[in-house]
Amino acid sequence: MKKREVWGIVLAAGLSSRMSAPKMLLPFKGKTLIRSVIEKAINSSLDEVVVVVNPEVEGLVNEARIPGVRKVVLNSRAHIGLSTSVKAGLIALPEYAEAALFLLGDQPYITEHEINKVIERYKKARNSSIFQSTSFGVRGHPVLFHRELFGELFSVTGDEGGRSVIKKYYQQVELVEMSTNHLFDIDTKGDYEKVLSEEVCL
Repeated sequence: MKKREVWGIVLAAGLSSRMSAPKMLLPFKGKTLIRSVIEKAINSSLDEVVVVVNPEVEGLVNEARIPGVRKVVLNSRAHIGLSTSVKAGLIALPEYAEAALFLLGDQPYITEHEINKVIERYKKARNSSIFQSTSFGVRGHPVLFHRELFGELFSVTGDEGGRSVIKKYYQQVELVEMSTNHLFDIDTKGDYEKVLSEEVCL
C-alpha cells in the first residue's frame, strides 16, 4: 500500500449559468478550458487525477476522459450545487488516498508548479490538515484537505465547497502564496473576454 498519496479532484460539473455556452468547453490556447486544467493536473506531482463532470453537458465527458485521468465521475446532481461534486469526487478516492487536492476546471492560469507548491507544503507539514492557495490576501483553489477532514466535507450542502470546513478548522490551515492570475477563474462572459484579451497581448 502506498503512503501519503495525494489525489487531485478537478471540479468541472458547473452549470455555467452566467455563460451562454458550457464554459468548460470554451477555447483556451488551442485547447478547451477543462482540457488545459486536466493536463496541468496530470503533469503535476499528484499521484492520480479524478475529474467530476456534468453528464448533461454534451462533449464534456469525452473531453475529460484522456490518458492520465484515473476516473471520470458523472455527477447527475450537479444542479444542486458544488457540494455534490465535492462529495462525488471524494467517493471516487481509494482508502489509501491520504489527501485530496481540489482544482476548478475553469482556472486557465493554474500551472503544474503551483499545484506542486501546495503538495510540497503538505508533505512538509506536521500539524496542518488544510492547505489553501492565496494571493495578496485572497484565497482560492487549489486547496488540499487531509483525509481526516473528508467526513466534514461530506457534511456540506448546496453550492458550498469546503468554505465552512476551512472556517471551522482555521487553526489547521496553512496558506500557500500564488501568483494573482493563477487564482483567476471564469464565471462570466466578461471573465472570458478578459482571458482572450490577455492572450492577444502575450
